Amino acid sequence: MSMNCMEAAESQFLTAIEMSQERDLWMFAKLNLAIVYLRGRRDNDLAQLMEQVRPEALPAYAHGLRAASYYVLGLQAFFQARYNEAKRYLRETLKMANAEDLNRLTSCSLVLLGHIFLSINNSRESMNMVTPAMQLASKIPDVHVQLWASAILKDLYRLAGDTERENEAYQMHCNFSQALLKDHFQATQLPQHALIQWTSGPPPRIPPHPQTLLTPHSDRGTVLGQKTCLVIVKNNEKALSLRRII
Repeated sequence: MSMNCMEAAESQFLTAIEMSQERDLWMFAKLNLAIVYLRGRRDNDLAQLMEQVRPEALPAYAHGLRAASYYVLGLQAFFQARYNEAKRYLRETLKMANAEDLNRLTSCSLVLLGHIFLSINNSRESMNMVTPAMQLASKIPDVHVQLWASAILKDLYRLAGDTERENEAYQMHCNFSQALLKDHFQATQLPQHALIQWTSGPPPRIPPHPQTLLTPHSDRGTVLGQKTCLVIVKNNEKALSLRRII
């Protein structure tokens, strides 16, 4: 999902939902799937899914999942230009995320609130949200949030008539964009990239990393390759669920 491979992301999340016997993992996969539907503007699919993962439907102990659910609701309200409702949901997310030290969810909520305030022409509040979001994202670090925040900063400085800072924010945005594109390209060139299409059957054969091989016919290299394969098989269900919420 982070690489915009949305069809593969949907298949992975659906597989995780089907295979999972853990309620929390099942909910986590559904919340991520909800974001896939949101980004694809699949409103009917999203409406059915959200009935199952609304905050009140989640266990009281699952603070992280409840915070994520409020975030998804806030994101949905933002896409539908229901800004007051979006702010209410995101403030709930912030309260829970701060209490649980969920830094990425906190930074995502802050930058989304900044985007909302920018959309309603409240530049001051937008800056108050985006600045800490950028600071927190740089500590994680999270280039996706930094890219989003720098785009908002650029617009805020433009509205303020601060050309120098606008240019700085624009250059920062370009740097983050280039870094992300480079990272995406490098990831697609790795043999492990084939795993995004794997949802059933034995895992695809992946050549071991050159550093794991002593010689082309090394016994140690062969064993390491087998161990890697076994780890993937044993952690199949968990691996399918490891997708970040954005």
